[in-house]
Amino acid sequence: MTQLRLLLPAVALGVCGALSGCSGLLRSAAPALQLYVLQAPVLQIAPRPALASLRITRPLPGPGLNTDRIALLRTDNRLDYYAGSRWSAPLSDVLADLQLALFQTDPHWSAVADDRSSFNADYLLQTSIDRFAAEYAADAGSPPQVRVVLHCLLIRRSDGSLLGSFAVSESQPAQENRMASVVAAFSAAAGRATTTVVEQSDALLRSAKPPAVP
Repeated sequence: MTQLRLLLPAVALGVCGALSGCSGLLRSAAPALQLYVLQAPVLQIAPRPALASLRITRPLPGPGLNTDRIALLRTDNRLDYYAGSRWSAPLSDVLADLQLALFQTDPHWSAVADDRSSFNADYLLQTSIDRFAAEYAADAGSPPQVRVVLHCLLIRRSDGSLLGSFAVSESQPAQENRMASVVAAFSAAAGRATTTVVEQSDALLRSAKPPAVP
């Protein structure tokens, strides 16, 4: 029993030392990791009768974009990432949340859900993320241009028919070569791109012909 009592303080000290804030032990000089989200814009859509329900599938990221790291493109077409800054989740999840936030305020749809729900919707929206990066010109010190390119498919689940496909491309210059300004440019470009996705999907839904009767 005496040996056990003597071991306990040593074990406690070992656990304490593993925690970054314990008695100032094991402090790191590295800056804290900064997490960012996309700010959703406000949709300006006139009220209309709800026509159907929608399920948003998890967007498919292009090469180098299947990550929570914030991508940048250098002048030699070299893909890189910002140090010390990340999206709050993998990019596919961040964009899915943005799409969900906007579609849920769109009066065209009676209900909207994403892949986290077992909701059996009338339509599926599939999105591929073809580009989502801050692009730098020859002058590396100048602010980048953020470019967002998406490709979308709207599919009717009852018969698997494709109502239509469309591509959306938006760009936004960052005001400064600073992370907060770059993320603001990402939010602006992604917000406009997603707003266009909503508008295009609404147009396809309104013009859709009813499924053929067997």
